[in-house]
Formats: sequence, C-alpha cells, structure tokens
Amino acid sequence: MRIIKAEITGFGHYRQQTFEFLSGNQLLFGQNEIGKSTLYQFIQAMLFGFPKKNLRKRDYTPQDGAAYGGKLWLEIEPYGEIVVERYRQINRGQAKVWIGSEEGDEKLFLQLIAPLSQEVFQEVFTFQQEQLSQIERMQEKELHAALISLGISGSKQLMQKIQEYHKNNQQLFKPRGQRLPLNKRLNEWQRLKETIQQKEAQENDMKRAYQQLSVYTEQQKELRQQLQQLQQQQQELNQQKINWPLYEEWQQLLRLKESSMTEKEQKQLRLFYQEYQQLSEEINKKQAELSRLEQGQESSHYFFYLDKESKIQELLRQKVPIVRMVDEYDRLNDEYERIDTTLMQLVERWGWKKEVAPPELDDQIFQLLHRLEELDEEVSQHELRIQWLKEKKEPIEIEITKIESKHPELLAKTNTQAYVLPAIGGGLFLLSVLLPSPLKVIGMLIGGSALLIGGGLFFYKKINPASQIKPLWQEKLVQLDAYAAEIEAETAVLNQTQQEKQQLLTYLQPSFGNNTNYHTWHQVLQEYEQAVASFHEYTALLAKSTKQHEQLINELAKIEEDFQLFSEWLPLENKAIQEKLTVLEEFSDKMQDIKLTRLQQPSTLIAQQLKRSKEEQHALFAKYQNLLEKFGLEHPTEIPLWMKQWEQQQKQAERKAELTHLLTPIFPKKMRFDELTIQLQIVQEKQEVLQQESSQLLEEKQRVQLQIEHLQIDGVLDELYQEESRLLSEIQELAITWSTNQVLSASLSDLATELSEQQLPQLLQQASHYFELLTNERYNQVLLSEGVLHVASDQTLLDIYTLSTGTKDQLIMAVRFAYLSLQGQSIVSPVIIDDGWLHYDSLRKEQLAKLFAEFGKKHQVICLSSDQEMVSYYQRLQQPVIEIKQRM
Repeated sequence: MRIIKAEITGFGHYRQQTFEFLSGNQLLFGQNEIGKSTLYQFIQAMLFGFPKKNLRKRDYTPQDGAAYGGKLWLEIEPYGEIVVERYRQINRGQAKVWIGSEEGDEKLFLQLIAPLSQEVFQEVFTFQQEQLSQIERMQEKELHAALISLGISGSKQLMQKIQEYHKNNQQLFKPRGQRLPLNKRLNEWQRLKETIQQKEAQENDMKRAYQQLSVYTEQQKELRQQLQQLQQQQQELNQQKINWPLYEEWQQLLRLKESSMTEKEQKQLRLFYQEYQQLSEEINKKQAELSRLEQGQESSHYFFYLDKESKIQELLRQKVPIVRMVDEYDRLNDEYERIDTTLMQLVERWGWKKEVAPPELDDQIFQLLHRLEELDEEVSQHELRIQWLKEKKEPIEIEITKIESKHPELLAKTNTQAYVLPAIGGGLFLLSVLLPSPLKVIGMLIGGSALLIGGGLFFYKKINPASQIKPLWQEKLVQLDAYAAEIEAETAVLNQTQQEKQQLLTYLQPSFGNNTNYHTWHQVLQEYEQAVASFHEYTALLAKSTKQHEQLINELAKIEEDFQLFSEWLPLENKAIQEKLTVLEEFSDKMQDIKLTRLQQPSTLIAQQLKRSKEEQHALFAKYQNLLEKFGLEHPTEIPLWMKQWEQQQKQAERKAELTHLLTPIFPKKMRFDELTIQLQIVQEKQEVLQQESSQLLEEKQRVQLQIEHLQIDGVLDELYQEESRLLSEIQELAITWSTNQVLSASLSDLATELSEQQLPQLLQQASHYFELLTNERYNQVLLSEGVLHVASDQTLLDIYTLSTGTKDQLIMAVRFAYLSLQGQSIVSPVIIDDGWLHYDSLRKEQLAKLFAEFGKKHQVICLSSDQEMVSYYQRLQQPVIEIKQRM
C-alpha cells in the first residue's frame, strides 16, 4: 500500500489543507509544534477511524465548528488508486471508499487494507525506540520468541497469550485435583449417574403415558383447527344474516331500469319548461288585461303617474333583479340557519366553543398508533413462531422417548471422548484462518490432524455395537435443547414486545376517553380531523353568508327608500317589497291603460300582442317536441312531476352503487334466506359435535395426566435429568475450553519456534547489512553466539551490553528494518518515522538517512522531522524534502 495524498478538511489546527506524498523515501520538514504529529494522527484516523475522546490524549476535534475529517488517496494492489473519506458527523465516522466509480463502505475498506490493522500499523510500521530494547543480553530462545511476536503484531502479545492459555488451564483442571471446576463437576456427575440409574427402572409406565398424552395433544390440536374454521364460517353467515335487509334492497335496485336521460338533456328540458311558463304567464296576463279594457275605462291618479312615470318604469324594470334579491335574501336566511344549526351540533358533540377554533392533532399520536400496530403484528409473529417451534419439538421428544425405551443402556453413561478431540481440531482449524500466512498453514495442519484422529476415534465408537444408536440419540437431544432454547428466547422477546405494547396502550388511553378498542382509534382520529375541517368550513361559510346578507340588506334598504316616493298615493304601508312591486305594477298598468285609451284603441294593441305571444309559445313547443316525445311527455305541465321521478332514479342509482360496494364482499354469490338459515344451523350442529368430542378428549387427557402425576409423586427423576443436563453442559463447556487452550498453547509455541528458526538466519543477514551501513562499516555482522546476540567488528566479537546508547539504537533500527525487508513486495503499509534518532550524533544521522534512502528504493518511507541537520543529509543524498508550512 502507498499513500498518495491527504486532504484535511478539519483536524486539529489544520483547515482545508492538502499534503501530497511521493512513492519512495521523503522527509516532511517543519518546526516544532507545526503539526507533524497531527498529520500522522490524521493518516491513522483515515485508515482506522477517529480516536475516542480521552482526558489523557489530545483531542483533534475542531473547536470552531469545522467538519471533522477529510480524504486520503491510497494505491493498493491489485485495485489501483482508491479514495477513502471519513467525517465524524457523518455515518458515525464510518468510512466511505471509492474504487474508480464504484462506491463502498467501512466493511469493504477493511477488506482492501487487510491484513493491516491499527495495532500492526502502530507497532510495526511506526518506529518507537523502546520496542526492541529488551533484546539486550537475550538468550536464543527468548530472541526466537521476540522475533515471532514481532512478526505477528510488533509486541509480546503471542507469548503472553501462550502463558495465558497455560494459566487458565491450571485453574480449570488438574489430574489429581478435587476442588477445581472441571474436577468437581466430573465427580458430581459420576454420583448423579448412579442415582439416575436407580430411578429409571420405574419409568416404563410413565413413558407409555407420555406417548398417549402426546397423541391426545395432537388430536386436541386438530379439533381446535376444525372449530376455528367452523367459527369463521359461522361468523360469515351471521354477518350475511345481519345484512339481509340491505341484501334484499340491493336485489330490488338491481332489477330497476336506469334512466336514459343525460345531464345535457335534463338541463334543456328544465330550460324549456321555464321559458314555456313565462310565455304562459304573459298570455294569461294579456288576456286578463284585454278583458279588463273591454269592461270599461277607469281614471285615478293619472297626473301623479305622469309626473313619476320614469321612476315607476325604472323600478318596474328592476322587478326581476329585485325579486331575485328577495329570493336570495330568503335563501341566505335559510342557508345561514342550516349551517349554524350544523355547526352548533358539531360543537356540542366535540365539546368545543363556537368562537374558538379547535386544536389540531399532533403527528406524534399517529406515529404512536403506527408503532402500536407494528407491536401487535410482532406479537402475532412471535406467537406463531413459538407455536411452530413447539410443533417441531414434539416429534423429537417422541423419537427420543422411543430410542430410550428400546436402548435403556444409553442412559447409563455418556462418553464425550469421541467428540472432544474433533471439536478441538475444528476450533484450531477455524482459529488458524485468522492468523498470518505462516501461522495459518501450520495451524491448519495441526487442526486437520486433530480432526483426523478424532474422526478415527469417532468411527471406532460408531462401529461399536454398544454405541451405534448413541450418536443419533445425542443428536436428537441436541436438537431438543436447541428447540427449547429457541422457544425460551422467542418467549422472552414476546414478553418484552407485549410489555412495550401495554405501555403504549396505557399512554394512549386517556386521549380516547371511553373508547377502549384501540383498533378503532384511527377512525376516531379521522373523525376528529374531519370534524375540525368541517368546523373551519362551516365557519367560513357563515362568514361568507353574513357578508352577502349584509350586502343584500343594504341594497334592499335603498329600494325601500325609492318606494317612499309613492307611499302617499299608493297603499304600500306594511307590505313586503314584492307586494309593493305588485301594487306599483298594477298602478302602472292601470295608468298605461288610461294613457293608451287616450292615444289609440287599447283592445286592438293587446290582441296583437296576445297573438304574437301564442305564436312564440307554439314555436317553442315545436322546437322541443322531439325531446318531449323521447321521454313520453305529451304536455309541458308533465315536466315537474317527471323531473321529480328522474331525481328519484338518480338517488336510487347512487344507493345501488353504495350497496354494491358494501355487500359484494359479504355476498359473493346469490342465495335465498332459507338457504342461509339451513347453512347456519348445520354449522352450529357441527360445532356442538366437535365440542363434545373435545370435552371427551380433554377428560381422557386429564386421566393420563393424573396417572403421570401419580407416577411422578416425588418428581425426583425429572429434577435429576435436569441436573444431569446442566452438569453435562458445564462439563462439555469446561472440557472444550481446557482442551482448546491446551492445544492452542502447544501449537502456538511450536509455530513460534519453527517460524523464528526459518526467519532468523535471513533476519540476521539483513540486519548485519543495515547495521554495517548505519555504523559506517565499523560493525559488519550481527550474529548469535551460544544463544546470545552479539555484533562483530574485524573478527572481534562484542556483547551488546558493551555498546553505547547510540549504537544500541542503531542495532534496534537495523533489526526492525531487517524484519520489514523480509516482507518483500508484500509490505502492507508505508514506514513512518517521527524524529526517531534521539541518541544519534551527526554521523549516525547521516548514515540513518542513507538507510532510509536505500530502503525507499522499493518501499514508501515517510520521515517526519524538525531536525534541520537531517534536511541537509537528505539534500546531500538527493532525497526529496517537503516543507510543512505554517498553520493556516
């Protein structure tokens, strides 16, 4: 892996800053406190996640509210360039990674950088001088252990793990121990087996009783299912019986014919009738006028009429608008009274005030109701799951009972030797997958060997006649325990879900008053929302009606003022506007008659007008004659009655659609009432028969249960079985733990020795080369002599403790880089050194720079330093120096 670029959005004191890295050796130079360690911490955070806050560690969270995180560009074979991004505030600091255009998550990123971990990164690829200080005057065996530990994690963790396994086993079991956990459990189990053998002799009758009880339980289950089906069928039939009056109404409506009139034709017919009525009224009026003129001529306030003729005619021309205003005034009064009555009913029903708008519903109550429905569904699912597990468990219990009745010797003792070694081998085989490549191969070999030996022992036990049936019996016991554990876990989850459901019900109940059926609470809320909407609608309609009413009052008041001009001459006192118009119109007609008498013969003019009106009436009738014939109407006077019938048909059509939607699911097919009654009676009779059978079966089951209770008066055997199961479980768990620790301890010790023996010569050869380079050829070899680490110079062998502090640091650096060089091209991380030359003088620093330059030819080396002298050596060796600028 190689680091290409770091883009810091906010980390420590860095803001919007970018660092680019080269592929080989490089020195990032900056003054003290400029942010070198901060840059290192940013790289580590991008790779492995943000550090947890700790009072003893520095917190790099930006204090000015800037985004905490950034991006890191990496090159990983064989994927090429990838980009990883982390922000503390986004997705809880989880990584987002891009491989080209493909986007991945934290899990994918960990797979890409595997086997690199934060521990390996800190202890192997980040240099700290104190890590190998323990090598001084070490024996060869200890050096082997230190090297293999360093090869895995850069620490002593492997050797500590071996010691931990050994210590744990000493606390579990000793061959001659009595009080240790495994020894104690084995002794208890041996005593318990003897007691069980004495009690099992009394169990034959009980086994047969249990078998009969299982048969009765299965029969009860079948009867309950049949009863549930009959109850469902009875419920459907009762629902049909309750809705039978509606069904009969629906069938009658289905037989009615629908009207063929369209909305357009209905409007045309209504318009024709209005025009025809107007012409008829006009004709009648002219005929009355003609009759009156023929009887004689009258004169009255003729001169007053001539003086106010224009005003009178103006008012009469406004007759139709005035009449409409009066009708609208009456309509608004009726509408206002109707809306006000409806609003008062709504307010009284919900306990509101007419002057105050009701409160709106909170969205949270819908969320809580939705959660209540989810909990209801979860309870049903868990109950079904428990029922299913119990049904799966019952056949296994029966089968175990059959096996134990045929092979009572199985209950005499339990031998787990044939299973422990394969389990240990399988555990070691799985553990080896998690180890690095060298340990993985050897771990798999040892695990496979243990599996092979355990398999042979198991095969021997398998072909032994005395134990052929035992594996099947033990397998069934394991299945039975697994089902029991699942039932217990499902029951615990069910109880927790029911408790949460009850808490929600207790919290929501006060919001719905006396309505305790929470399944209807959604309907209550919908009705409440509809009522709130209706309140606002009715309030708006009342305001609108009031405004229109006031406008009409003002307009009618002006008209009343106009009539005041004629109050002295005409009898208008205490009359409505329409009556005043009538009086005024009659007065005008009378005066017009007098006027016409003086101008020309009025009867002749009236007769001509009456003729034209009749012609218009005949023409109108001819125009709409086809429409009248289409619907079987002979005369326009039949239209009002026919329109009422049409409106009634429309209401019937709406009622038929409503009943069709309501009753189609309830009555999927046609039926008669006597058929419904017969089916209901048959279902009830079947239910009675099944209930009698269920009662008889219950009596038989109770008889068997009493027999079992009589055989189980002391209840000792069940308790012994439970105690034996518990002891076997504890023994198996302790034995597997002890065996696993024993095998792992031995295997890891062998692996450590073998791997260190393979790598040690190569490591010492490469360390000699780097040590010679660091000491400027003063020392040319690092070797082991009589199990102790030495260095050689001109055939002179020197002990480590005789070296100076600076030379010891050089030896440490040589050994560390020698280890890294053994990784070849598979090195999984750049090497990062943060001022790692505390005890170095100028010459040693220059030689260290040469080591970095040589190592950087094949691997990426990032050196962070504030040492100006080291900068000069890098420049002399023509190695790149990148200056870290001042804080932004």
